[in-house]
Amino acid sequence: MLATLVPLLLLSPIATPSTAGPSAPSPSPSSSPATGPVFPFPRLEQRLDNGLRTVVVPTDKSGFFALYELVGTGSRDEVEPGRSGFAHFFEHIMFKGTKAVPADARVALLASLGVDESGFTTDDFTGYSLVGPAEALPRILELEADRYQNLTYGEDVFRVESRAVLGEYNKNFSNPDNKAEEALFDLAFDKHTYKHTTMGFLADIEQMPDGYRYARSFFERFYTPDNVLLVVVGDVDPDAVHAATARAFAGWKGRRAKTDLPDEPPLSAERRRTIGWANPTQDRLHVGWRVPSAVDDPKQAALGLLLQGYAFGPSSALARQVVLDDQLAESVDAAWSMHKDASLFPVASTIKEGKRPDDVLDRVQRALDAIGEGTIDARRFDDVRSNLRYGLLMQLTSAESIASTLVFVSGPSLDTGAVDAVHAALAALTPADMQAYVRAHFGRAQRAVVVLHHESTPSKKEGAR
Repeated sequence: MLATLVPLLLLSPIATPSTAGPSAPSPSPSSSPATGPVFPFPRLEQRLDNGLRTVVVPTDKSGFFALYELVGTGSRDEVEPGRSGFAHFFEHIMFKGTKAVPADARVALLASLGVDESGFTTDDFTGYSLVGPAEALPRILELEADRYQNLTYGEDVFRVESRAVLGEYNKNFSNPDNKAEEALFDLAFDKHTYKHTTMGFLADIEQMPDGYRYARSFFERFYTPDNVLLVVVGDVDPDAVHAATARAFAGWKGRRAKTDLPDEPPLSAERRRTIGWANPTQDRLHVGWRVPSAVDDPKQAALGLLLQGYAFGPSSALARQVVLDDQLAESVDAAWSMHKDASLFPVASTIKEGKRPDDVLDRVQRALDAIGEGTIDARRFDDVRSNLRYGLLMQLTSAESIASTLVFVSGPSLDTGAVDAVHAALAALTPADMQAYVRAHFGRAQRAVVVLHHESTPSKKEGAR
């Protein structure tokens, strides 16, 4: 899972709460929200006949470029039973080279050019990034066009890399928070592929070495030009970049396969799961509520961002009460992010020794219930909204930071206009909108709850509520 897309720098003081019920609207925020596009740089887009899009964002004369390649496939597309984890697998295999430029030669070439590369996988999309001197960009575009059109790996390489994926799973899920998160999504979804993490189900990863032919078909179905967005930011000439992209990628062919996802029935009653942890550790509480797609309606994305900062930011009343005043937990954090489909709004807490996870859960739910009933601090509402806008602008300090900020908001939709659409929706929100959002989606009967504890902890500690 990918954490929240825009870091919150919630340093504003907590004001005195104001109450606003259905018949008593919340007071207006203390100042009018900023309007207009939030992204301060031009975005120049080119679409080739094969569907590949390139967005160029020219910036200052820093001498550097950042290239982010977004592939519109993630663990969401792993609909075949027993085949979870392949989107993440291709994040690995894409570094194995081609006949023209084998893996070792690629590493040497990038080093000689002074270019760093990386990759990541999310529920909805996969990304690859390259950052380096601007004069290296034309060669990099040629290299990347070769990689997407001529990726080469044999079954022996496939098997070895699938074992590396298993090792990564074992490493990542030796962390109790990751294990609790995995259990939460498994509990919260019955049919949708958001049920599993980007790494996939463990049983599927263990069987991955036998999936060589399936892997080839996965690549052919989803690594297609109409399913890829290139974002180039930095000290570049947009016309030259577009011309170089056309030369390198125009011959690439293919059309993305459609992903048919089953309908996920709504949660009608609280779901609970308690999992044990072999090694001594503090209890963990992970709870989530399903919320609508953040891609279909920018307002939903704005509401998710705003609620996350308002209710769960480090300066929130909840954090002050649970972490500082009552000393119930080390932390209580939300980790919402934009998704293509209805997804989960997850909240996680590390419980202090001797304290009860259910007590923290009760405080979290009461904080949400208060918002749903209209108890909303109008000044904090405005402060958080302002922080989201100007906090984003504060991140835009280099070609790489500009590209990554744009990419993580754009990724689920493959639309770089999403950043301005979300912030336009954010500027239009009222406290009544947040109240309605919480009332619709954050009830006690709509939540999934996972508690992780050391196995020696008495199980009666977590009785059903």
